[in-house]
Amino acid sequence: MGKMLHIMPFFRCFLLIVLFSSLVMPALTVAQALPVEEDELKFKHGRKKVKIPFQLIHNLVVIPVQINNSKPLNFVVDTGVDRTLLMEIGQFDTVSLNNVENLYLKGLGKGAGIQAILSSGNRMQFAGVEANNQKVLLLEENIFDLSGRLGIEVNGIIGYPLFKAFVVEIDYQHKIMTLYKPGTYPEKKRQKSSVVPLIIEGSKPYVEVQVEFPDGKRYPLRLIVDSGMSTCVLLYPPTLPGAKIPEKRVKAFLGRGLNGDIHGEIARVETLELGEFKMKKPPASFPDTMSIRYALGLNNRHGNLGADVLQRFKVVFDYGNAQMLLKPNHRYKKPFYYNLSGLELYSPIPGLNFYTIAQVLPDSPAEKAGLEPGDALISINGVKCIDKTYGEILDLFQNYPGRRLQLKVSRRYKSFDTILHLKDLI
Repeated sequence: MGKMLHIMPFFRCFLLIVLFSSLVMPALTVAQALPVEEDELKFKHGRKKVKIPFQLIHNLVVIPVQINNSKPLNFVVDTGVDRTLLMEIGQFDTVSLNNVENLYLKGLGKGAGIQAILSSGNRMQFAGVEANNQKVLLLEENIFDLSGRLGIEVNGIIGYPLFKAFVVEIDYQHKIMTLYKPGTYPEKKRQKSSVVPLIIEGSKPYVEVQVEFPDGKRYPLRLIVDSGMSTCVLLYPPTLPGAKIPEKRVKAFLGRGLNGDIHGEIARVETLELGEFKMKKPPASFPDTMSIRYALGLNNRHGNLGADVLQRFKVVFDYGNAQMLLKPNHRYKKPFYYNLSGLELYSPIPGLNFYTIAQVLPDSPAEKAGLEPGDALISINGVKCIDKTYGEILDLFQNYPGRRLQLKVSRRYKSFDTILHLKDLI
């Protein structure tokens, strides 16, 4: 019998790259693995499909999941990870993990990597789905405060085990995820969608796209489809010989990876072609070489395709047939924006509508409005922030360029008013 680990509230762990306006999942290098085969997720009582309402925050899909009879925990649905990750336990919660062994992980960032724990033989269940003998990966260090960045308690990530077991339909517009037993997805729905071939390698989906830069050069790229990255696209400059990052760009601290900080630049590419769809001027992140050295060369990929593209469609992932089905929704023709305010929000107590400013970009609308890290938001256009959810606040700051916001802000127990003029920095 393997060792059992009880995860208590004081042991808080995080595994994501939190960007100023995005989320990226790094590639994982596992030093050792348990030789135990996982049971596949399956429907209870012979069902053929299940509908699961989800929360959509920062373009990320969040569903409730139970592990070993825990209370329902919030998990991000992420095509970019190959296993189930447990990152944070709430103040009054406990999760027991079975058969634990130590691992060493490397990913994005400039440091040396971190220690982690791999647990096998766990039971998982959610919304009419269940499985025994599941593996769960847990970090030993508290690296990222993901809950504070999303405004709700986020406990983990579920990836490949979900997409392997079902045909997964994500309706971003109506916030419903539907799981189908393989081979039962309705043919009428399939015919109304555009089919994009997927390449499934290493438990991850890859797609071929065409990207045109402002100088007119076009590049055929292989990207990992990453529903856990909330921005449009992340590109690895060393894999793009001859490509020039557009002149109109901003330097940015892109976040923290398993190996430390990630720095780079944000700029717009001219077009992104995905199947029959051609999207104009999406923002692209260009991390520096040191930040992505462990990702370079993995599966011959050029970067990641994120959820700000996916959320413009009803998306169906059919790994069995190596297909992604796309049907445009009402967001498809909306312009792509990148951080119109120039600030990064933080929720010190996830679930409580209290928001502070974590970062301010240089020469941005937020800096020109006199805002500083640590400032607390009191009201926006006369509406108290305590009456707004984290997602509603984010929407106000990403509405459209030129919008004028009247802010009341508290700094060191003194309040002041200021005007924030939203602006497209790229």
